[in-house]
Amino acid sequence: MRISVVIKRPITLYMDETGNRRPDKKTDASRIGRDWFGFGGVLINGEDNDQARTLVTDFQTKWKLRHPVHLTDMMAERKGFSWLGRVSQVQREEFWADWRKVICDMPAVGIGCVIDRPKYVARGYLDKHKDPWLLCRSAFDITIERATKIAIHKERRLHVVFESDPGVNSIVTDYFKNLKNNGLEFDQNNSKKYKPLDSEVFKNTLGRIEHKPKGHPLLQVADTYIYAMSRYKYDKRFWLYRSLRDRKKIAEFALPQHCLPEMSVKYYCFD
Repeated sequence: MRISVVIKRPITLYMDETGNRRPDKKTDASRIGRDWFGFGGVLINGEDNDQARTLVTDFQTKWKLRHPVHLTDMMAERKGFSWLGRVSQVQREEFWADWRKVICDMPAVGIGCVIDRPKYVARGYLDKHKDPWLLCRSAFDITIERATKIAIHKERRLHVVFESDPGVNSIVTDYFKNLKNNGLEFDQNNSKKYKPLDSEVFKNTLGRIEHKPKGHPLLQVADTYIYAMSRYKYDKRFWLYRSLRDRKKIAEFALPQHCLPEMSVKYYCFD
């Protein structure tokens, strides 16, 4: 799909991951029936970055937080959030109401790709593709392609920031470089209905990629968004997803109907 567009100001995709990125790893007992890998987060216009950061830092200041706002730690009341288990229910509800307000007031659009790991293996992808990192790369490429389409829709250049992990920083950066230089490598017949972009569009739209520490305010927001978008497929009543949906903060609710489905969150290997 060739698109000619004048690129204006940047938009940045802040990315995080959730779940196990390796399909060859055995499912943890605590995740049976809810075993996903998700890669994605939030798209934020360059001129909205300061406002978005302030929402997070004001929340951290109010609650005197010393640790990154990591959703699974918050929900489990562990590590830097163990104190939540010792306060009154009124205070807990106020804490969660404040975080809900942060993510719902965020000038952002949620986007990502979520893969059901057991079904990925059951469909024979691990046997067909011996590289166990392909699941991670697939989720990354799909997310970046859909984010690129949104950037084009908004007439912007796309930058990417992802959470630093010394073991995978170079791998993820290489995914990005390969996509920018060579385009997608998915089967053309299978992906045709999603109107895949060609390599020239990626070269013209993709800007830079960089990794930042977990404490980066907007990566903390990405953590909540990708978790909520992932859990939704297993738990339709998950309240944080519903809150984002109702405020039209997820791509399929935030974008015009004609942009869908190729710009919405991708759920891969689900029935």
